[in-house]
Amino acid sequence: MSENGKKGDEHLFIHLISTFTQSAWVALGKLKNPITDKVEKNLEEAGFYIDMLDMVKDRMEGNLAQDEEKFMETNLGSLKLNYIEEKKTEAEKSTSAEEDKETSSESEDKSKTESKESNEQKKQKKKVKPLKSRKKKDKSDG
Repeated sequence: MSENGKKGDEHLFIHLISTFTQSAWVALGKLKNPITDKVEKNLEEAGFYIDMLDMVKDRMEGNLAQDEEKFMETNLGSLKLNYIEEKKTEAEKSTSAEEDKETSSESEDKSKTESKESNEQKKQKKKVKPLKSRKKKDKSDG
């Protein structure tokens, strides 16, 4: 292969890695999706791209120039760190949402219980007339 062929392959390889890397950043919600022009997060898709890059790195081991290997390691390292952070954030949000749901459910249960107790107290007050009014009624009857 000629020297131009090697340089061309190197550029194609860098372009391939850059394409997968950019797709992973978009899926992580760190870049706008160029098609929808919105920031969208899809961690499953991001994991797919990271796994693909990892596979390419493993399969190309020993066949990469030093600068290509460093380029891959740098990109993969950054993506993996961000992926872990996003997963952690997602788990915290999920836990927080569950706690909020439990708290609101407990509050609703408590308010329902208090409302029932309040209604019961009102019924009891209606049933039991004050002593003075009963005495007056007894005197008027007798």
